[in-house]
Amino acid sequence: MPQAAWAQYGITLLLVGLTALVRYALDPLLFKYPFLVFIPTIFVISLLFDRGAGYLAVALSGLCSAWFFMKPEGVLWIADPGDRLAFLIYMALGFGIAGGANALRRANEQLRLSWDQLSAANAEKDLMLHEIHHRIRNDLQQICAQLTLAAHRSGNGQDIVSGTIERIGVLSRVYVRLRRVEGVNIVSSKDFLESLVEDIQLGVVGVRPVAVGAEVDDVDLDMGVAVAVGTIANELITNALKYAFPDGRSGRIDLTFRKEDTHCVLRVCDNGVGILSDRPQGTGLGGRIMRQLALQLRGSLDIEPQPEHGLKATLRFPCCREASPDDRLAAT
Repeated sequence: MPQAAWAQYGITLLLVGLTALVRYALDPLLFKYPFLVFIPTIFVISLLFDRGAGYLAVALSGLCSAWFFMKPEGVLWIADPGDRLAFLIYMALGFGIAGGANALRRANEQLRLSWDQLSAANAEKDLMLHEIHHRIRNDLQQICAQLTLAAHRSGNGQDIVSGTIERIGVLSRVYVRLRRVEGVNIVSSKDFLESLVEDIQLGVVGVRPVAVGAEVDDVDLDMGVAVAVGTIANELITNALKYAFPDGRSGRIDLTFRKEDTHCVLRVCDNGVGILSDRPQGTGLGGRIMRQLALQLRGSLDIEPQPEHGLKATLRFPCCREASPDDRLAAT
């Protein structure tokens, strides 16, 4: 339908004119009903166009009826009082039909718009569920692989179970903070990593004289990237708590997450005892998991001594927020 007002009013004038011709041709049969054939035209025009076009159709049809089909013909005056009353009733009815039909048209447009929005929301929900199911399946497979690897290595079974529980906790934090932007499941790095550090401080550090701090830029991370980054951060912090501060030693662990140009950089630094060659540093499972996750991120993980005391671990990987959902699914 045309949107320009002049086009709508022009078509209204044409349809009313055609209706008047039909009424004139049927005058021998409808001479007692000067308004009858105009009512469907008013209804159709009001459905197709705006309220103004409907009101114009009522006015034009009233003029045609008074001029051509009511006594005396050829003047805009109705002599018979009964005909005048019928004319007034018709005009009121016509304006009511025009207003009601226009309201029906707008309600239908709103209903169609709501339906389109509902369909889009359902499609978005289906895509999100598909991505989440895919991600959960991959995460569970990764946990199974870690447990299988741990089962073939010597070590403390309690440590293995505890480590697995911590990695599952990382997954739960990701899903709690999951949101959808522009069709992509994302996690805020600031909320996610700061809450991770806070939970570690409360649940793992306890009353030990070790402070854990975090300075995190607010970066939107893909769900899979957030899982990998969170797992690596959790491993680095818990490893520092286990090995950097023996015998009740006090100290500090600092986590930073920055976006530097096209890369994201995660750093975990501590001022502990560093790497002691005569002190075993666990089973090595955590290190293998971290390096595997760094490769999945197409990044690098470097662990090196600090100039004075402690260690500095740096994870650097490309920020790929612009990647499409299909690309991410294929990558996982």
